[in-house]
Amino acid sequence: MQTGTELIFTRADSAGFTLVELLIAMALGLSLSAGVMQIYVANSQADRIQEAKMRIQETGRFALNFLASEIRMSAYLGCLSKSGIIHNMLYQPPASFQVERGIQGWEAKSVTAQELVSSSGSHWTSTEGNVLDTTTVMTGTDILRVWNTSPGAALLDSISSGAELTAVNSTIAGLANGDIVILNDCYRVDVLQACSVVHSSEGLGINTEATVCVPGNDVSKPARSQIDGELLKLKSALFYIGKRANVAENPPALFRRQLNSNAVAGTPEEMLEGIENMQILYGVNLDNDLQNTVDAYVPADQVSAWSSVISVRLSLLVQSIENNLAVGPQSYAFDGVLYDGAAGNGSLPSDRRLRSAFVATVTLRNRALAQ
Repeated sequence: MQTGTELIFTRADSAGFTLVELLIAMALGLSLSAGVMQIYVANSQADRIQEAKMRIQETGRFALNFLASEIRMSAYLGCLSKSGIIHNMLYQPPASFQVERGIQGWEAKSVTAQELVSSSGSHWTSTEGNVLDTTTVMTGTDILRVWNTSPGAALLDSISSGAELTAVNSTIAGLANGDIVILNDCYRVDVLQACSVVHSSEGLGINTEATVCVPGNDVSKPARSQIDGELLKLKSALFYIGKRANVAENPPALFRRQLNSNAVAGTPEEMLEGIENMQILYGVNLDNDLQNTVDAYVPADQVSAWSSVISVRLSLLVQSIENNLAVGPQSYAFDGVLYDGAAGNGSLPSDRRLRSAFVATVTLRNRALAQ
């Protein structure tokens, strides 16, 4: 007697996927995964390229603004900046201490940046006896030095015998022992070293006779400036293209060397990474007309008198820090040259970085005013 329902399964009912079906499913899954991965890689690469372009724009614009602010104030020494004789009171100052130039440049002989070398070689030229503190620089890139003073001046209250000075109502921040200072009464300019600096309730006092001062002052030369003149801190900055720690494998960067207490260019400071080249033209007033107009833009090795420089045309080439962004080497135009490897043009880069050029023309405020 059958008391329940008997279930009978056939072999066809228990069969799974065949090997062919599994292979097809795997192929479809792999194709879908590959498509998703390709979209992810493409989006990731697009993001990398977009970020690199943004960083290039940011670096280029910041570099132009920073250099422009320094160039604009070149030759500013206080109320007497455009003309007059600078009385240098330093004792045997280094040959590179040429504050009277206001602005200086050195022209690179080669066309493109190639290697790190010492500036003491023959890769750079200048005029009027410009002397460059030895620096490790990328060949093919120009070098610039500016001279000016820090903002804010102290009122020169007294000048006593022995070259001791007292400044009252001082607005100078950070003046320290060994700093080079400017005295300016709008008729005469003195340059000397503040060997000993004392801040007190009465103002700012400096003594120039301390023996620990190097290079120190020639105390046989009395200051020519008179009381009620200005006392300002002298500044100078040397700008060039180099590499961190002078290691060839590191990316190029804009460097700065500021004037130190020995009256020479101080320790290199890396300012902006990725700046590959810097080319400079100087706008000069050739006919010395009273309107101080620019008659020509020339490289540093063609400037006949640095006192005639009215403006500066600055060209910067900025590269992406990251490599392998483009599908192949990318051509670019810089300083009037197309770098694409074609006959008569510059060499095509060997890397796959992105590059962009930035140009600005900056007027020296203290020389552009009509006389």
